[in-house]
Formats: sequence, structure tokens, C-alpha cells
Amino acid sequence: MCKIRLKGKFQNYTIINVHAPTEDTDLEEKERWYSDVESVYSNSPKGDIKIIIGDMNAKVGRESIYRPTIGSHSLHKTSNDNGTRLIDLATSLGMVVGSTRFPHKNIHKITWVSADNVTRNQIDHILIDGRHCSNLLDVRSRRGANIDSDHHLVVCKIRARISRYKYTKTVRTKKIETTRLKREQDVKYKYMDTVHRELMKVGERNSNSIGDPDSTWRNLKGVLSTAASEILGFEEKPKRNDWFDDECQKITNEKNDAYRLMQQKYTRGRGEEYKKRRRREKHLHKRKKRSYEEQQLREIASSYTQKETRNFYNQVNGGRKEFKPRTTACRSKNGQLLNDKDEIVQRWAEYFRELLNSSVQTRPLSVPVPQALLKNQQTDESLYPTIEDTKRAIQSIKNNKSPGMDDIQGELIKYAGTGFEKEFHHLVLQIWNNEKMADDWNTSVICPLHKKGDILDCNNYRGISLLNTGYKVFANMLFNKLKPYVESSLGEYQCGFRPNRSTVDQIFSLRQILEKTFEYNVNTHHLFVDFKAAYDNVHRSFLYQAMMEIGIPTKLVRLTEMTLRNSQSVDRVQTNVSEPFRTNDGLRQGDALSCLLFNIALDKCIRDSKIETKGTIYHKSVQILGYADDLDVIGRSLPAMESAYLALEKSAAEAGLQVNMAKTKYLKASKDQQILLQGVNIGNNTFASVNDHVYLGSLVTDNNDVSSEISRRIMAANKCYFGLLRYLRSKLLSRSIKLLLYETLLRPILTYGSECWVLSKKDENSLLVFERKILRRIFGAVMENERWRTRYNHELYQMYDEPNVIKTIKIGRLRWAGHVLRMDEARVPKRLLEG
Repeated sequence: MCKIRLKGKFQNYTIINVHAPTEDTDLEEKERWYSDVESVYSNSPKGDIKIIIGDMNAKVGRESIYRPTIGSHSLHKTSNDNGTRLIDLATSLGMVVGSTRFPHKNIHKITWVSADNVTRNQIDHILIDGRHCSNLLDVRSRRGANIDSDHHLVVCKIRARISRYKYTKTVRTKKIETTRLKREQDVKYKYMDTVHRELMKVGERNSNSIGDPDSTWRNLKGVLSTAASEILGFEEKPKRNDWFDDECQKITNEKNDAYRLMQQKYTRGRGEEYKKRRRREKHLHKRKKRSYEEQQLREIASSYTQKETRNFYNQVNGGRKEFKPRTTACRSKNGQLLNDKDEIVQRWAEYFRELLNSSVQTRPLSVPVPQALLKNQQTDESLYPTIEDTKRAIQSIKNNKSPGMDDIQGELIKYAGTGFEKEFHHLVLQIWNNEKMADDWNTSVICPLHKKGDILDCNNYRGISLLNTGYKVFANMLFNKLKPYVESSLGEYQCGFRPNRSTVDQIFSLRQILEKTFEYNVNTHHLFVDFKAAYDNVHRSFLYQAMMEIGIPTKLVRLTEMTLRNSQSVDRVQTNVSEPFRTNDGLRQGDALSCLLFNIALDKCIRDSKIETKGTIYHKSVQILGYADDLDVIGRSLPAMESAYLALEKSAAEAGLQVNMAKTKYLKASKDQQILLQGVNIGNNTFASVNDHVYLGSLVTDNNDVSSEISRRIMAANKCYFGLLRYLRSKLLSRSIKLLLYETLLRPILTYGSECWVLSKKDENSLLVFERKILRRIFGAVMENERWRTRYNHELYQMYDEPNVIKTIKIGRLRWAGHVLRMDEARVPKRLLEG
């Protein structure tokens, strides 16, 4: 292994040349070698473009789970052990394998030929930092160069360029410093007293609950705003570069003065003076920045020792997230680039208006309310909200959430005291009796968040809605009233947003079906159904009818209708806000009620489709597994699955739900080796046929191969490891802190869904290799005979006295087994386990 540093046009290059162990080398020696490569990489200058080249003795395949790191143009179809280790190394260092990313003829991919000229492999590779992967233009082998070797010359073409991002100053909205309410007891009591005093000024509310909700909420909101600004104040704007102080500014000014003098009249003395001041400036800035980063790490350690859990993880997450420049532009519908602020806001408002009203474009904008709601005005006295209901709803509001249009944060209501709770309860009674809520509560703020793809394309964003905090309290209260009725009516197929259920239930159920049907050589056909913007397209009249069918009291249905009746949204891009627009159909994004209401609507769709949800696929031809809008329609034959889907599609269309043809996938699970079909025709639609599919975050394959899912989990954990590398390398953080980061941030990603895994020795070894890589980074090298060496495997586990990752998985499986055995007899996971 050797390293060279070259001067570039914009940045320097660090090139690391390596020769990896062969495939048959002892596993522990391989681990030490890859650990050494990682150490050499980590000790290279941070600002350099780093490239690793050489004979890796690694066959890199074309597996789809590794595609972001390796591309799809390798000579080989599957990766060998060294290939998997190379991919793990690249992922954990934030690099990409450049030699398998470019399309070429196979003869231009071959890098090694055996002595008998029969075996040809691609085992020499080039890796480059992922941040600079676009600088790599091409990689291929050159067979014409005679170098008297069984290896061909591998050549890459690289360009030099720099980012064109320009820092733009943005106006930051003022936020009340609510952290003082949780941190300083005296401030909390002062705030409560001030709220009480302001309430006395406003005057006592009418105890008979007759009044105008608008004026009542306006007064309460004013009380909270006045008390918060008087007692708590506003958060300080974070500095862009905290380490740049007056001393740095002074020496920078001196350097600039020397530069101006040199420009006015150049002399050798002035040139030398400028260079001297420039060196002094760089040394000072480096020292200040290093000192600032060390102070940040000490603050993290201090948060850990003082048991300030939230601050600890906030500081860690803040340091591991990469810088992502905000886009200040977008494209219009016809692809034209928009730069004007008003045009950008209007474009976003247009996009979300069409998205949230897509299901009513062919229907009247005024959605009719079922007549039964208007006729039945009786109210069950047991439903009437009590002061205890209001208090529970207030205390259930989550902390540290962004406020809506009113800028009232949840903490301002939670810590306002008992006097405010009584006044808010009077407001709830007004709304309950009049069935009319404050106008402010109808408006939500939509903020676009980028998912993936072109950052200028609005279709590559999803919107999150910020609701009025007062409305959130009322929605929580209404949710608690609706919940018992919904829970008793939903089928066992549905696990989304229900108590004592999680994604693991459905992952376990699916894997049990695959295991048992494989055991008896029974084929199953799976259609993973995806709905287009499911929550945004539910017909509200259909929803109200579904609520009445399951016996929800008419009063609660009318209150639900009230929350959706005049709903509208505004779009916010940074600090610019659009004009409000109506949302005439669908559910409110970010609303506590939305998940519950969607389950009601989807359950009616499945009832109307006449699909039997009781029992399991062992004893009938069709079964459905669902988590909210993620459905898996399972059939023992293709016609059975087709008929179930067509019935579901028809009933879903009546509810306003449209199937996303591009994202809905068909998978046939069979023991027999099968040729992948291009697609399957069901009705008038054609769905893509796949060998694997990610269902609820877990990879499911047609042959129930858990090894593919484990490789995918290791890949995801390596990406997380790259984000935490700064902390794991630091000498200022103790080993206990680093182990905490591994056990709470890294290992949960690695072991997600592991309750359902059946591990082979190879799988166990892969997981242990990853864990030992982390432990080697945490515990470091050991001095032996005046030389540093990598710790052996047994030394690592002597120092790490907690259960290793395999034991942790086995403990999790035992815990899950107990959970399943304690389930009711009607629960799907238990019935599938017991057969």
C-alpha cells in the first residue's frame, strides 16, 4: 500500500494504491487489511479529492441493492466475498466504485486474464469520493499496453471543477425560546403567572359555553403571545461561523491591506509581506476552527455525562448531516426556469393545489354531506368532553414541533397552567356545541421537502403540513373519542397506526407465508399495491358514509366533517407565503385524525370488495396484508389474486383512490427457478414483474432469500457509519460515548426486521465483520514491540462485554416469539406461526 499527493487546479488529489488479499486469505487478515486502508484514507487531508486504485482481487456484481455505490455495468453478475467487502469499504467512506459505472464492451472491462487464457475477471478497480464522482468521466481497461503482466492497464478520465453554489442570505423567522420552559423552573412559573394575569385582563369566559370560537381563540392566542414574548423572548440567530471572531477579522483585514499595497505598486518586500500575512491568517484560522470543533465535541461529551439526552443526539445529528444548499429556484409546468420569488411561490401553490384537488377535477367542488348527518342531531352524553379530556389532549402535544400560521408552539400551551386549561376547555365546549371551529384552524402551511432527483422539479418533493397548535389539541381529543369505535371494527389485516402493532407484524407475517409455502412447495402470487397520493384523494362523502356504517356516533361524524369542511392551505418557501387555496377533498396532511380516518375509508373499500380478511392463505385462496396504504394482495393462484385485485380496484375508485401503475409490482414466490416475466396483465393494466421488492423497509425476494436483506441492511449501516465517522475518530469523546452511538444509532439500522431473519453462518459472519469494523474504530490499535497493530477479534470482544450483534438478534427473536405467543388467537402473526 502506498500513497501519493498531487497538486490539482482547484483541489489536491490523494491517490492510494493498494493490493488486496486474495479471496482465499484468512478472514481475520482480510479484516485487518481493510481496516488499514480505512486508516490511511482517514489520515489523508480532508479537503483533498481521494482516489483508491489497485488490484482489489474483488469481483463486483450488478446487484440492485448496491447500485448507488457501484452502478450497473460490471463484468460480473454477482459479487464475491472480496467484492462485498470492497462495496462495504466504499459505502462506509462515502466513496463510489468508478470502474463499474460506465457502459463498455466486456473486453474493455476485463482487467485480469489467467495463464491459460480461459478465465477473465474484472478485479482491478478505481474508487473516488462520492462528492466528486461527477468528476470521473470514464474508466476502462487498455489491452494494447504491453506491461508484461497478466493484468491490463486500467485508465480513468477525470475533470477538475468546483461548485457554483453561491451563499444566499435568507430571512429567518423568529421563534420563541421554549427550551427555557423545560430547562429553568423559575421561568416556567413566571410564564404561568403571566398567562394567568393576562387571562384576568381579558375577562372570565361564559360558563354556559355559548360564544364565538373565533374571538375566544383570538383572545387566548393573544394571551400566549404576550406572555411568551415578555418572559421567554426569541431564539438567537445561529452564527454561520462561530469560530470567526474579532481576532480572525483583524488578521484578515491586515492581509487585505497588504494585498492592496502590493497591487498599488509591486515590490519584492511588499510581495513577501503579503505572503507572510497570508500564512499567519491561514494558521490562525485553522487553529481557531480546530479549537471550535474540539469545543463542540466537548459539549457533546458534557451532554452525555449530564444525561441531557435530547441535546446529545441533536448535537450528534447536527454534525453528521451533510451541507445541502437550499434551492431558490424551480421549473414551471413547461420546464421554464423560475427565479423570481413571487413566481416561485405561485408555482409551488399551483403544484400543491393540483395535487390536493386532483380527485375532484371531474366532480362538483361542493362535496355533499350525507343526509343522515343532517337529520340525526342527538348527542350521547357520554361523548361530552370533560376537563380531564382537555388536559390529556394538551399534555399529549409533542414538544419541539414547528408551529402553524399562528406561530404558537406546543410548549406554550402545555406549560400555560391550569387557568389556561380551563379557558381552553370552554373553547372546546363552544366548538362542540356550535360545530364550528376558529377560522385560523382551517389553514395549514405546506412546506416542500426534497425526496430525490432533480431539485428544480416540483414532482420530486413531498409536502409537510404545519397545523395550528390549538387545532392539534382539539384533534387529539376527537381522536381519543373515535379510536374505540375504529379499533373494534378494523380487520386484522390492517396494522398501520394501531396500538400494539408495527411494521414488524406484517414483515413477520409475509416471511412466515413464504417459509411455510416453500416448505410444502406451494407457489404464491403477490401484488404490492401502491396508491397515488392516497391520503390526499379520499372522497370525504365516502369517508362519512364509512364512519356511519361502523357505528360511530353521528355527533363525532359531524365534528369530523367540521374539521374538513373549510380546509385550506398556503404554501411557504423559506419566508415567502402564497395566497390560500381550498382543498376540497382528501385528508389534512399532518393531522392526528388523518391516519385513523384513512384506515376507516380503506376498510370500507375492502369490505365492499367482498375480500375475506379472516383466516390465512393456508386455508383459503386470497389474503391481504396492510400497513396503512401499503397493501400486499396474496393469492395461491394468479386468477385468485387477479380477481381480488380487480374487486379492490373497483371499490377503491369509489373512495377516490387510484392505483399507481408504475409503483405497483407483481412478484411470484416459488421454489422453482423461473424466468422473470416482463409484466403481468390484470384487467386493463400491466404491472411490472420483479424478483424482489422492498415492503415496509424490508427486502422480500421470490425465493425468500434473507441474505439479500442482510446485505441491504449492512449497506444502510455503512452509510450511517460514514456520517458518524467524525465522532468515532475523535480522541475527545470517550469509548463509552462511541459505544452508545453504535448501540443507539448504528445497530438499530443494521438489525431492523431481524426478528424475522433465519441466519446462515455466512450471514452471521457478514454481520460480525461489520460490527468488528466499528469496534476496531472505537477501541483503536494496540502498541506491540514498539509498533502499532490492529486488534485481533478475540481482543475486541474481551473489551466489548455487551452481547454481540448475533446475540442481540437472537434475544430480539426470543422477545418477539414471546410477543407473538401472547397475542390474541385472532391475530394474523400468531395464526401464521401456528399454521
